[in-house]
Amino acid sequence: MRDLIVPKLNNNDTSYVLTDWLVDDGGKVAAGDPVAEVETSKAAEELACDHTGVLHRLVAVQQECAPGQVIGHVFDDEEARQRWLARATPAAPAAAGDEASGPVLTDSARELAAAHGVTDAELRALGRAVVRRTDVERLLADRATTPEPAVVVAAAALAAGDAPQPDDPRPVHPLPRSQRAVAAVVTESHREVPAALAVIKVRVDAALAVARRLTRATRTLVGLPELLVKAVGGRREEHPLLFASPGDGNTVRLAEAANVGVTIDVGTGLFIPVIRDVEELTCAELAETLMDFRTRAGAEGFRAGELTGGAIVVSLHTDPDVVLAGPIVFPGQTCVVALGGTQDELALDPAGQLVTRRHVNISAGYDHRVVNGREAVAFLQAVKAALEAPDRLAEE
Repeated sequence: MRDLIVPKLNNNDTSYVLTDWLVDDGGKVAAGDPVAEVETSKAAEELACDHTGVLHRLVAVQQECAPGQVIGHVFDDEEARQRWLARATPAAPAAAGDEASGPVLTDSARELAAAHGVTDAELRALGRAVVRRTDVERLLADRATTPEPAVVVAAAALAAGDAPQPDDPRPVHPLPRSQRAVAAVVTESHREVPAALAVIKVRVDAALAVARRLTRATRTLVGLPELLVKAVGGRREEHPLLFASPGDGNTVRLAEAANVGVTIDVGTGLFIPVIRDVEELTCAELAETLMDFRTRAGAEGFRAGELTGGAIVVSLHTDPDVVLAGPIVFPGQTCVVALGGTQDELALDPAGQLVTRRHVNISAGYDHRVVNGREAVAFLQAVKAALEAPDRLAEE
């Protein structure tokens, strides 16, 4: 018997939802076959089987499962599966009036559960057809670290400056999984990353003209976001610390390629898919990739692997009235670059005539443990120089 284990798919989620089994319970599988589909807060991912044999499913569809959790077994044949099932000991019958039957417990799991007074309701809440000793151990660990509900409510109320209201008449709005994942990342960032912020003003008249020219020439919509991604990615070799990953406090790991995450939000949640090897792509290729990202964000979504592996993030806040944006530095990175909206201003040209110029504010949030202000500003100045000489960007 071999276990089918849920891999770690991203750093945002502590659990996923098993949305579908692709092989029947007791069905035959071959090594490499996709056997289940799980949904993270950002993407759907197929899980492949590493072994050939007969599948036994342990977790029901729409149940949560955690990285490292065993969700199924693969037996050499059906006879071996039936022998294993015969050895499993059924749980005690459910209490009178309880329509749900208990899960199957192994002997060691039953002994541990009985010793600690684990109830049938707690065992059923695990959502597993077969409960093993390790499952009960995790349940007991959760018991020890999870505050009582009344304590949680009181703490939240005190933090909000309000007394607990058990009969609060206000409607409850549950947050979707995608927003709960955002909350987890934001919380971790504010807890772990001592971030600082630098902002620079960039003239974009020439960049907008080049973007229009590229759009006509390539029949692909090119704008400031595409030019900024290209400008940021091209600065990796000059400013490696802005593309680094913090290590043990004394070292960092430097990125070997400019893999740039770009924020995409079309009303279906915030996604940050990663464009690989930006240094090797033209502006037109970047534009095609970003258009594909926007389309997929509103439709079929992303695979988990497309949302990981970024060395830096470009955060887009391009609504006209946005003057400044200061997004979080994502855990595992040292910098996030934010693009604000385009602003118009009056200025005097060399002849003393009044003219209109266009500019944007570009900010860099950076991990101050790794990057100091001088380096952050030098990086922003290099990005500014690239955007204010956009013909070279268009040719790269």
